Amino acid sequence: MGRFLNPDYSAFETALNSEIYIDKTGLLAYTNKVINTKQAFICNSRPRRFGKSVTADMLTAYYSKGCDSADIFADYEISHAGDFRQHLNKYDVIHLDIQWCLAPAKGAAGVVSYIEKSVIAELKEKYSDIISEETVSLPEAMSEIYTVTGNKFIVIIDE
Repeated sequence: MGRFLNPDYSAFETALNSEIYIDKTGLLAYTNKVINTKQAFICNSRPRRFGKSVTADMLTAYYSKGCDSADIFADYEISHAGDFRQHLNKYDVIHLDIQWCLAPAKGAAGVVSYIEKSVIAELKEKYSDIISEETVSLPEAMSEIYTVTGNKFIVIIDE
């Protein structure tokens, strides 16, 4: 759908097309288990070049309302989980890749304001009937949407 809000599964599909892809969709089963709990805040830390971005892309592809990704997960471990479809493409996902924000933000100092402005613009486009023009805070925008729709957000941050 958008650059930040509900992206499609194309980034994860690129990883799947690679000869060296190893199925790590079992992480989705764990993530599904902790949604709506205090353990829902997950930090996936690994050394450089150990798949953090692929994991972020996988989470986005699975949870994002911006696509229908059942087919791309059909041959992987997560498809055998009992709650596979319960969470599949059911959430508004905000996927932030900080490295891609540095240049348009004109450096690290401007990243937060760039992200906030950009994501709010995408949220206003999708939820124009809910978010007021005066809304300038991302948490406020997300709260306004949740209050009216009950839609929960999954925020994925890739450094």
